Amino acid sequence: MVTLFTTKPRDAEVKEFINEAKTLASIDQQVDAWHAAQPEPPPPNIIEHPIDDTLQTGDSRLLGDAMEIKAPWKRD
Repeated sequence: MVTLFTTKPRDAEVKEFINEAKTLASIDQQVDAWHAAQPEPPPPNIIEHPIDDTLQTGDSRLLGDAMEIKAPWKRD
């Protein structure tokens, strides 16, 4: 068992703990509000290419056409 000796009154420690908890809760609320205020990101650009008969022959045609998914760049 570890015993911690301190010269600080017990009620001061409790008040300090409560103030820290309130501060952390306030920071969490501010972070949540900031996230809620951010605009939704734009959806990705999805490009589907038609099947190329010269490249896809036989069973490879069953895989379908080529597809690209690109993230749109947003400049501030």
